[in-house]
Amino acid sequence: MEINTSFRVSLSKKVAEDAMLLNNKLNVYGVFDGATPISSFKNAEGMNGAYLASNLFRLYFENHFQSKMTLSEGIIQANRRLMEEMKLNNVDINRPEELWTTCVAIVKIDKQKVSFAQLGDCMILAEYHNGHIKTLTKDTVKGISIRAKAKREKDRKKGLILPEESYFHSIKNQLIYNRSMANTVDGYSVANGKEVVKNYIQSGYIDTKNLKSILLISDGLFHPKFDLIHAFKIINAIGLEEYSYQLEKEELKNKAHSDDKTGILIRF
Repeated sequence: MEINTSFRVSLSKKVAEDAMLLNNKLNVYGVFDGATPISSFKNAEGMNGAYLASNLFRLYFENHFQSKMTLSEGIIQANRRLMEEMKLNNVDINRPEELWTTCVAIVKIDKQKVSFAQLGDCMILAEYHNGHIKTLTKDTVKGISIRAKAKREKDRKKGLILPEESYFHSIKNQLIYNRSMANTVDGYSVANGKEVVKNYIQSGYIDTKNLKSILLISDGLFHPKFDLIHAFKIINAIGLEEYSYQLEKEELKNKAHSDDKTGILIRF
């Protein structure tokens, strides 16, 4: 088994809000993408909720996860610790926009199978020796603003009092509303300390027979022009680190939004 990684901090940040897990002892690997907070909270060390959430998950799977547990059980336990930490830091847990949150993509490799679990828009793909590439997870964050707008329209028709749609032209107001849709049927999945997350974890396993490689990425490694399967092919051709570097170069050139970029490529 050969492991290649890439970890780049966003051009617009000083500290990464992504975190990477390499637990070689248990063969557990993961990427975590903390959602940039709307609230101004920082802890005594100056770290925000995104950094704290993603790194809490990393540390849990490094130090406390046990091989007899399923990945979903691990996510549920780490999520409970996240709630404890927020309470210790006096976070208003009744306001969704105040919660510390992280997306998750994690795998556990055994002799005959690879287990996986996911939340949000961190993604997991598998490549087989016959050249077939399969996306194992669904990006639940994709299209959230469209679904949020549709929900508001539906709620207004039901007689619920909501601000005019122009109110949501403000990105901040839009984000606050979107956070209220975390771990709901029409919303998106994310670890935010709430118990309901257990109903939204995508998980499963695949056979290692004919499996060539597994790719885990945060959304910062999504290609602006190509889908994930095409992006995986580019990564195979030029390597994960070079792919990440090329994306960063394009962001600089086009003055585009830059995000943290985290990836793990496991070859069998």
